Amino acid sequence: MSMLRNTWIRAWPLVGLVLLISVLSALLATGGGEVRAASMTGLLDVVIVIGLYVFVGNSGVMSFGHIGFVAIGAYTSALITIPAVSKSLLLPDLPGFLGSIEVSMWASFGIAAVVAMLVAAVLSVPLMRLSGIAAAIATLALLVIVGDVLSNYKALTGGQGTLTGVPTDLTVGSAALLVVIALAVAFAFQMSRFGLRLRAARDDEVAARSLGIAVENERRIAFVVSAGISGAGGAGYAHYVGSLAPDQFYLQLTFLILAMLILGGMYSLAGAVLGATLLSTLSTVLDRLEGGEGVGPLQVKLPANTREVAVAVILLAVLFLRPNGVMGGRELSWPRVLGGRRPQDDFGPPPPGEPAGSGLVDGDPISVKAG
Repeated sequence: MSMLRNTWIRAWPLVGLVLLISVLSALLATGGGEVRAASMTGLLDVVIVIGLYVFVGNSGVMSFGHIGFVAIGAYTSALITIPAVSKSLLLPDLPGFLGSIEVSMWASFGIAAVVAMLVAAVLSVPLMRLSGIAAAIATLALLVIVGDVLSNYKALTGGQGTLTGVPTDLTVGSAALLVVIALAVAFAFQMSRFGLRLRAARDDEVAARSLGIAVENERRIAFVVSAGISGAGGAGYAHYVGSLAPDQFYLQLTFLILAMLILGGMYSLAGAVLGATLLSTLSTVLDRLEGGEGVGPLQVKLPANTREVAVAVILLAVLFLRPNGVMGGRELSWPRVLGGRRPQDDFGPPPPGEPAGSGLVDGDPISVKAG
């Protein structure tokens, strides 16, 4: 009985988030069309932020290029789900095997994730040798390259125009299930030996290397896993909006997703989910007010670009007042009313005076081995 309880306590950060997403999705699914549309946008944002968290949160290396993997996943899913007849009209120069293939939505999610992971595996060889500002600039260059390819490879993407015809068959339930899968993958990674070693390197790279941890290899694994989640999120986005254009996957979305991660706290899975949920809701409300549509009793028209200004102000406030985000690098705690020990997982940098890499799991020291 005690072993079963300890298992539940260890899994609670994941179970709690899954329950939260399930309840919210069930409530939102009963709302009107506008509520369902906003909820799907929020759920897809959560998937993309989780993908970014897997790499940035565990490695401590900032990435400005993950939206590139979102774009790869979106276009991959579109190219294999648009009906063959439509593709022959929209993309007459498309390679033969892509012109005839047509798969289901969920199959396209998996294929999009694999394609994004393959691209990340190749790019990780040079990129993961870098750290700090060099890595950030290199990943930004990756975003620029992906954007240029999408804009100029007309035979494959339609160029700078809009690629239409993607089946809009994503539902709130499907989007929620995609979030649950992303949560499970991210949690499994951060609790695996790969995640533990990577966080040890993040907290004290010199000590980690002295223990024999191959930091570059650990970063590459996280980079590939995070790219897969981001690619699946992009595929979901394609099946929500039904049309794609290269400018949808550039600096504006990059800034918004990074702001979501920083707001909730980039060192915990719960922080990624919370930040994405809060900022996605705020962005939806401000977008409607900018367009003069109003939100419930609030019927005002805000100036253009109010959303960008509001997000920037919130981000600055969080960086000044709570640098580690709302969650402060901590996961969901085991409810006191259920008794038993509460998990003490702290995935953020250790506080002053505490040795680096000495994180606790359920009150017990983590043993990080190099093997």
